[in-house]
Amino acid sequence: MSRSVDIFVTGIHSREGEPTEKIESIVPGVCQPFDDGSMIIEYDEDQDFGTGAATVHNKVLINSEHDRVEIIRSGASRSRICFGNGLVFDTEYLTPYGSMQMKVRSNNFELTMLEEEIKVLAEYDLEIGGDVISNSVVVIDIKNAE
Repeated sequence: MSRSVDIFVTGIHSREGEPTEKIESIVPGVCQPFDDGSMIIEYDEDQDFGTGAATVHNKVLINSEHDRVEIIRSGASRSRICFGNGLVFDTEYLTPYGSMQMKVRSNNFELTMLEEEIKVLAEYDLEIGGDVISNSVVVIDIKNAE
């Protein structure tokens, strides 16, 4: 049975020669657990693309072994990223300005599953053309809505 959740997302991106960028958001969402232990968390968030804000729909898929998380984003920008310890994932990132092929290299991945809270921590590198363009961290904290 699905339940309402509050989702706290923190993204930290470090690029050489630039100040570290930290993005935080808190949004309502829905968590749908399945009998095999997997689950889907869905939520919408607004993103600014420089030409105005647009809504992006996010699906966070947690596999039944709890050793991998996939994030699928759709709307004004689209992407699919997988995180897991030691996982290297090739993906295409589509934006209103065009698309780019990227590689996501998971350096550290932690998934904590408690009755009232789910927490995802992924430390990863983004690569384009074999060059690391960003060292990043994403934390997704999912709590039952009050």
